[in-house]
Amino acid sequence: MSAKTFLVQQTSNKVLNLISTLQKEGETRLPNDVALARTLEVSRTTVRTVAEHLAEVGIIAKVGTRKDILRTPQDSDYFAIDNKAASKEIEFENFFLSLLASGELQPGARFSELDLAKKSGCITITVREFLNRFSHTGLIQKKPRSQWQMVEFDREFARELIDFRRILEMNSVTQLLELPDDHPIWAELQELLNDHRALQPYMEERFREFSKLDERLHRAIHSAADNRFVKQFYKTVSFVCHYHYQWDQSDEKERNIVAIAEHIDLLNKLLAKDIRGAIISLETHLNSAKTTLLRSSQIAQ
Repeated sequence: MSAKTFLVQQTSNKVLNLISTLQKEGETRLPNDVALARTLEVSRTTVRTVAEHLAEVGIIAKVGTRKDILRTPQDSDYFAIDNKAASKEIEFENFFLSLLASGELQPGARFSELDLAKKSGCITITVREFLNRFSHTGLIQKKPRSQWQMVEFDREFARELIDFRRILEMNSVTQLLELPDDHPIWAELQELLNDHRALQPYMEERFREFSKLDERLHRAIHSAADNRFVKQFYKTVSFVCHYHYQWDQSDEKERNIVAIAEHIDLLNKLLAKDIRGAIISLETHLNSAKTTLLRSSQIAQ
């Protein structure tokens, strides 16, 4: 087991959890490689490596492209994750995201695994595994000879992205409003409203603090759907949106001042369980986000 990379160990543990969930639902087979790679945010190569390992220990049986579940995972089947390996993965992820946030990696920019490894102080296999996983965001494309390129971000891409985001968020808000009064989400939303109100009077000086509230609110909304695919796809959509905003910071303060007011209105409607009002409020907020994203697409071109 020690020979397995951190990503393979981590993915194997996730697949074991998935197997336990599928068995409870009466399923006897894992999804195909493409679906697993998308859900777990890893390459199909990693999925196949994990499948080979699970077949070797008798948890699944591979029949062609099928992966039949043979038995329930036990505690001993899980990898004890190497914290040192995990820290290197996190270290490189933070390094790469800082390149995006600073604008150093612009649309169309090319970069190599070796160059990133040298700059970050990480080994190339750590870089490659992260980039393969990160490619599911649609922000980067793999090129020959360990080269990668930032994807050009055009208006059509922006429109498709925000339309998909609208579908996900409307679905999640509808399900959230059906939750019982004693569900923890209501206390979380009240805390979020309090934090928004505390920050709003100081937005002129502290407008950059809004991004954390934005992430918390939308994550809370999507947690209500309790659907692994909704959460996974929204994570990708949210990431792409927020990092493309970084390329147009000319009106960041004004944009965040408008957004915090929209958040407060939405939170008030949600806490009042005003279904019609919440839908209208969310629609207003998403239209603002669409305008910003379309502007960012023009900057990026």
